[in-house]
Amino acid sequence: MTESNLLRLERITQHLLPSDDLTLITLKGHLLVEELLGEIIASYCKNPDALEGDIGFAVKLKFARALTGAEELALVWNACQKLNALRNALAHKLEHPEAQKRLVSFIAIFNDPATEWKPTGEQATDVKRAILFLLGALQEIDKPIQLKG
Repeated sequence: MTESNLLRLERITQHLLPSDDLTLITLKGHLLVEELLGEIIASYCKNPDALEGDIGFAVKLKFARALTGAEELALVWNACQKLNALRNALAHKLEHPEAQKRLVSFIAIFNDPATEWKPTGEQATDVKRAILFLLGALQEIDKPIQLKG
């Protein structure tokens, strides 16, 4: 395991695993996925500093998908979109009318024979497991070969 992966595992353990609060899991999980998308983008850019500033999750997701070309991860990209929709519902209104629907939609995307993932029926646990799945899949995206100039 690389040093970067160990640091990420420490962050996941610190920020995601201790809680059973659905909103907190979603918000922190979203931030962890967003950090990883930023790392993926930076690894493909010749000048990642040019992207400094506020680039939102949706744009980072599109950049990461475009730069990597990892279309075999279509389920992961779609799940990231659903996580973002769920996070937006929970973060912008105390009682968003679409929150439960978006939660069910996010969890359901993983209930696919290709993932061998089955929901437990406990929403907080299932969201946590789904986010861990996303982080694991994104972490495994091949980084571009860096040629020395």
